[in-house]
Parts: sequence; structure tokens; C-alpha cells
Amino acid sequence: MRVDLHWLKPMSVLKAWFKTMYKPKSACKENPDAVNGNVCVQKKAVESVPMRFNDSRAEVAAQLKLQEIARNSSHPAAAIQLQTKLLSWQDQDYNFGTGSINVGKFMEVGLDPNNMQQGQSANLNTSQDQMMSAIRNQWGITGGELVKGHLWNDNLGGSAMNYNLYPITKAANSDHLGYVENKAKEYVWNHRKPIYYRVEVDANPDINDPKAEFDCEIREWDPNTDALGSLLFGPVTIESDLNDVGAYNEAYETYTGNPADRQKRPKKPKWAKNPKTKVGELTKQELLDRRNQ
Repeated sequence: MRVDLHWLKPMSVLKAWFKTMYKPKSACKENPDAVNGNVCVQKKAVESVPMRFNDSRAEVAAQLKLQEIARNSSHPAAAIQLQTKLLSWQDQDYNFGTGSINVGKFMEVGLDPNNMQQGQSANLNTSQDQMMSAIRNQWGITGGELVKGHLWNDNLGGSAMNYNLYPITKAANSDHLGYVENKAKEYVWNHRKPIYYRVEVDANPDINDPKAEFDCEIREWDPNTDALGSLLFGPVTIESDLNDVGAYNEAYETYTGNPADRQKRPKKPKWAKNPKTKVGELTKQELLDRRNQ
């Protein structure tokens, strides 16, 4: 398992605690006005606070030194190194009976509209195909109803590496787009605003457990210092259930359990690149990363 943590965001822990403090989200969805005869009271969610992780590895120290040099340099090439970037990630092993494969667990990225990367379609990933076939057989799912869901959206630069994908229903993937990713695109594409985007998978990565949740949030972000600012959106949780692949609109406010608001689809600007869909479009480094994962 490869880990490169700069911040640790224990959203699943906070979410579990809030579930003990607030009404069950299922009850609120069915009857938002009352639970057990009492009026549902909305309480202000406590924002998660990122905690800096001290990493003493030599390669990390060297990277930080290069970043510091770039910050103090007026050379254009140095400035580019500090823009759109993968800030940290964590993967995990998904057990599917006859084997296991690494999948996404946690992803946080800084997105700068002035230096966007070109993403990769999930179809470019073949490492997880055996896992996907096993899940379909286990739960009787037809091909298109199960997808490799991006944590970091491919239209915003997300790759098709194992650590950026998790098996979810087509419905959940659609909800991720409609309730969260469209908001991130709006900030980057339409407002030209740099943002911090985080997605954490809250799930037991095992073929016998049908449920998974994506906890997502968007914050202000300074590309030059990596400093995080105010919470702009969320956190919002997207639900996936392999036992109910037709369940759409399963999105709720992470801490209150209230139904989330669907976001409008933003207009895609001409400068925004479509994800790569063919192996021949990958760079030498991307091919090497793909081979070594």
C-alpha cells in the first residue's frame, strides 16, 4: 500500500460521531419534519480542520526544498510547478474473493484554472478489470451499472490510476457528478478560482460489502503556498449500494444527514481539455506509472 500524506482528514470519524448526535439520515429523507415525533433541528456542521503531517523522508524533504526555491523564484517554469497538483493520496486493498487489488481511499488535490492537467478516462485502467468482473458476478450486475468511479474527476485532471478509482454504481457516479463535481467545475471553469478538492472513500473494501460512500468537500486554496482557506462547498456524501444499482439521488450533507442540493451543470470552456481515452495518448511517464502500479 502506497501512502503519501500531507494532510489527514478524518472525515469518516467525524461523520460517525455526528450520526450519534443527529437524526438518522434515512428518517430525515422520508420525513424531514419529524423524527420520533420531534421536530428535526438542523445544527451547524463543524468544519474539519486539516492537520499537517510531518514526513521526514529524504525525497519529501527534497521536494519541499524545491517548492521553497520555486516560491522565491521569478522564473516562469518554477511558478508552474506550484500550480495544479496532487497534494496527497492514500490507497487500500479491495478483496474480491480470488484476489485483491489496490483502489482509492483518499484524494486531495489543488486545482488551478491557469494550469489544468489533462485527465484520463477510467476505461484506460485495465488493472481492476478482474475485480470488476468478480463484483458483477457476485451481485448480478450488468456491465454498465457498475463503474470505476474517479475520486479526482477526469475532466478536472484526474488519472485512471488504481489509487484514484473505486468500484461504485453508475447511479452513484452520476450523483457524484450532479451533486459535487459540477460545483468543482463551476469554480474552476466558470469563476477561474483555484480550489482545494478532497474526496474520501468511507467503505469496507470487500466484495461482500455492497455499500460505499464518497465524502467530498471544496475549499479555497492558494497555489503558491498550498494554504487552505474557507470552506466553499460541502461536505457532501454520495452513497453507492451494489444491492440497489438503480438508487439515484442518494446524496446528503455529511454532518446533518439532510438531502444535498443538486448542482447545475456548468458550461465547459474551450480551454478545458477532454480526458485521454486511448493508451497512445499517454505520456512516457504516464505509461510507466500505469505499468508499475
